[in-house]
Amino acid sequence: MGGRHGVLDEEGEWQPIKNITDPYIKVLGEVSVYYYNNRTSSHLSFVKVLNGDTHGHYYDDYYYRLALEAQDSGLTKKYQAIVLERRYAYFRNVTSFTPL
Repeated sequence: MGGRHGVLDEEGEWQPIKNITDPYIKVLGEVSVYYYNNRTSSHLSFVKVLNGDTHGHYYDDYYYRLALEAQDSGLTKKYQAIVLERRYAYFRNVTSFTPL
C-alpha cells in the first residue's frame, strides 16, 4: 500500500512526504489551521508546511503528520497537525493540533 505523497513500508511506519511543496499538502496545512481556529475561536493564519510524514492505515485511510508555521497576532509559531483522511469517503479530520 502506498500513499500519494509517501511510500508505506512493510511495517506501516511513518514515511517522509517526498514533495512538501505539493499544493495538496498545502491544502492539508490550511485545513488544519481552519479546523483549529473553529474549535478554539483562535485567529491563526496559515503560513506554510515545513515538513511532514504519511502513514497508511487500513484500506485508503491515511494519516498525515505535518509540521507547519502559522501566524498568531503577527508572530510566526510552529505547530504539529495530524490529519486523518479517508479518501473513499471524501473525509478529513484533524485529530491533533499542538504547538512545537
